[in-house]
Amino acid sequence: MQRRSFLGSMLSASLIAAEPAATGQQRRDRASSVPKAKWLENGLIDAGGSHEPYIFVVRRGGNRLDARDEYERAQSEEVIRRLKDQGIEVFHTHLYKGFGMAAEAPDMADTKRTAEMAHRLGMKVDSYVQWNTLMYETFFAEEPRAKDWVQRDAVGRPIMLTYGYQQSFRYRPCFANQEYLDYLKKIVRFAVEEVKTDFIHFDNFDLNPEPDSCHCHVCVPRFRAYLKEKYTPAQRKERFGFENVDYVNPPEWNAGNPPAKMEIIFDPAIQEWISFRCYVMVDALRQMSTYAKSMNPEVAIEVNPHGITGANRAWEAGLDHAQILKWTDVFWTEESNVPGLVADGRLISKIRSYKLARKFRNILLAYIAEHPLEMAECLAFNQTIGYAGNDPIPPDMLKYVEFYRRHREYYTQTEDVANVALLRSLPSITYNQRRAQLSAILAEQALIQSRIPFDLVFDEHLADLKKYRVLILPDSECLSDEQLRHIRSFVDGGGGLVAIGQAGLYDQWRRLRVSSGLTGLVDGQMPAKAYEETVEETEIEGAVSRKEVGAGRTVYIPELQFDGPLPQTEPYFTIGNHFWKAPKNMNELVQATEWAAREEIPVSISGPDYLIANAASQSARNRIMVHLVNYKAKSQQAVGAVDVHVKLPAGAKATEIRLYSPDGSDGEKLKWQAESGGVSFTVPGVQVYSFATVQWA
Repeated sequence: MQRRSFLGSMLSASLIAAEPAATGQQRRDRASSVPKAKWLENGLIDAGGSHEPYIFVVRRGGNRLDARDEYERAQSEEVIRRLKDQGIEVFHTHLYKGFGMAAEAPDMADTKRTAEMAHRLGMKVDSYVQWNTLMYETFFAEEPRAKDWVQRDAVGRPIMLTYGYQQSFRYRPCFANQEYLDYLKKIVRFAVEEVKTDFIHFDNFDLNPEPDSCHCHVCVPRFRAYLKEKYTPAQRKERFGFENVDYVNPPEWNAGNPPAKMEIIFDPAIQEWISFRCYVMVDALRQMSTYAKSMNPEVAIEVNPHGITGANRAWEAGLDHAQILKWTDVFWTEESNVPGLVADGRLISKIRSYKLARKFRNILLAYIAEHPLEMAECLAFNQTIGYAGNDPIPPDMLKYVEFYRRHREYYTQTEDVANVALLRSLPSITYNQRRAQLSAILAEQALIQSRIPFDLVFDEHLADLKKYRVLILPDSECLSDEQLRHIRSFVDGGGGLVAIGQAGLYDQWRRLRVSSGLTGLVDGQMPAKAYEETVEETEIEGAVSRKEVGAGRTVYIPELQFDGPLPQTEPYFTIGNHFWKAPKNMNELVQATEWAAREEIPVSISGPDYLIANAASQSARNRIMVHLVNYKAKSQQAVGAVDVHVKLPAGAKATEIRLYSPDGSDGEKLKWQAESGGVSFTVPGVQVYSFATVQWA
């Protein structure tokens, strides 16, 4: 095997596996990351005044005549002191917006003084840095070379980061251009050494969707170099039909072939362009993260890529969460998935995004200050507050901040209790978004509403499934030979497998396999042709099939059925929250999961399907916390008595169970009944949010 450079090994860890089997070096590269900031182990309560420097407020237009006064008030000692007294621990403020360091020097000096005030008051500082804007009017005057740092489309026009129609002065910089990244490192150095920041927030962390992808003088040759590094000549011939990729171009589009309507992506060059864009973003972030932490390992790094929203983020935005979050401590989501039960039966939540954060030991920041239900969901699934809002903080949020700080010991250094894993296969979702994303969303919705504890796992995690009893493959159609070997080993060793629809029918490049990759593991799987010929509104026929394989169990489910007519999915076939409804055959998936797990689900909870639960453990402290959230809280409909069954470690016996809630309970002791392998108890009811602690000896 030829020796790979760092670029080559990063490529192997990017969107799609390059080879059927990874080398040991490639496996180590997949684990590459930076150490997490240790102070975040105690949780995060972040709030601030404003992240906009005065220069931007003026240039943007539409501001009030007292804009200067408001700018100064937002970073005043009065505001910082008030937030500190209210329990806020990290102060969020502006640092750099993209005008250039010379143009922003006065505002950056203000940030330095603000940080000194916050530190003097015992708070940490969160500094806003604009990742994706180059304000060319001032930037070009400071740095004439920057004209070559701008993203340009296929005809050479600058690509803009626009908000409405009146911010065309914001060009997007090219993240494949090392000169721009070196300039951005100057901002990072200023943040760490001058501001002495504790936390860098990189905003607007994404790329424009096609056709606004960068075709500049750096990106095109670097794309070709990427292909040469990623593949041997023989592999390039297998990939493209030829070895010489010196003339392979990024994809181009016209009115008759709009990218937003491309349902299935099978062109190798387009697939590789998606992978390249993801790689460029990850590599740029890697540079900033390692550079910041080389100066101070305790600086927290945060980006704003949004969470799991049902969009095809790799294809649209050049984002692979599974690679990005190895280089961050925290990430933002601005998704508008306000939690609650909608009249048509959809249960909306940010649970997927919280689970994504937990899988990669990140904390999620989201807007949660509108209603206690949002705060409750955050505490239950994020295990900390995250972002509490801007001054003035709403009274309900202050109530939850106080509750969290009073009971913080039950939230810190916890691990989610789950022995079910659901795979979010990136190539499957990227190349066939409409089917694979919908299947994943429906499977997640069924598990959420049936209160089966589960983790999200991603392609790399198939190599180590020892934590889990069950793996669910929701139309995970694109699986490499190596991944299939891991799955077979998991089942042979006693694991349970629930395969849905087209799982395993294609390889990692979406080439149709002669026989399914799951042949012998599951029975009754439909061929790919049956799915391709099915009319969109027609359900796939076929029965659920169960079997014993080796020491494990497997189940095949032909399809998860959306309950109602399928909504329109263009552009880009986004599976937004208009799809977030438990599937019609939800019980088939629930029963299949329980059977595959040999009925060993760690927590089971009674109640309506709008009572949602999460369980977290502190094994060093011998306790489990069961969090209960009422998603009908906005209509003031409380949940009645809830029966809870918790499995305990072998030989453990419960010694105490207590109930806590910002709605009233503050350590009330609950009666319990010991049962084989665990304990059962009843929570009297749930208004918005409660959690029970189960202590054992």
